[in-house]
Amino acid sequence: MTDAVLAELFRTLNLVAIERQPNHTYYLLTPAPSWLSGAFASARAGERHTLAGAFPFLDDFLHQADGAWNAGPHASIVSGPFAASVDGDDLLLRASALTVDGRALLVLERLVGAADTRPMLQKARQHMLDNEQLTRQAARIHRPAKAIADAVDELRQTTLSAEQRGIVERLSAASGELTSAAEPLPRPPAKGRTPAR
Repeated sequence: MTDAVLAELFRTLNLVAIERQPNHTYYLLTPAPSWLSGAFASARAGERHTLAGAFPFLDDFLHQADGAWNAGPHASIVSGPFAASVDGDDLLLRASALTVDGRALLVLERLVGAADTRPMLQKARQHMLDNEQLTRQAARIHRPAKAIADAVDELRQTTLSAEQRGIVERLSAASGELTSAAEPLPRPPAKGRTPAR
């Protein structure tokens, strides 16, 4: 595979390969993709750089990568997805540190499309917030509906005139309708328990 084909493959896959040198400088093995070109400023493939300042989001991962690079020829470590701000753009990236032919490599991958879980997580968070709000609103219906039903039951236990009993029956029917309408709504958690998430 030619260098040009390899570079195009990495670009298409949203990958960039960087080699760590023994003096802890970094050598860009593939051209910087457009989403990282600003971080490299005037960097070109084949030039040596330090990552200080250019990739502050890699600071923690590089400490872990050192362990993988020093652990032997087949050791590797892959980060979880992490957000990084590059030239004002918020990107979702994944980093891999591995050793190939005795060379310490750092591969950065931009996660896009289905691999970028941020929109899905945001929707799930919004759904959770909407559900919490609905539960609070439902509690404002369930409590008074129960209080009305209990009050009607108490009234039934008292001595009432025929006219008063008719009023209580109408109240009971209205209370039954309210309770039925509120039944599908989420119920507030029992006291001392937190809602399931």
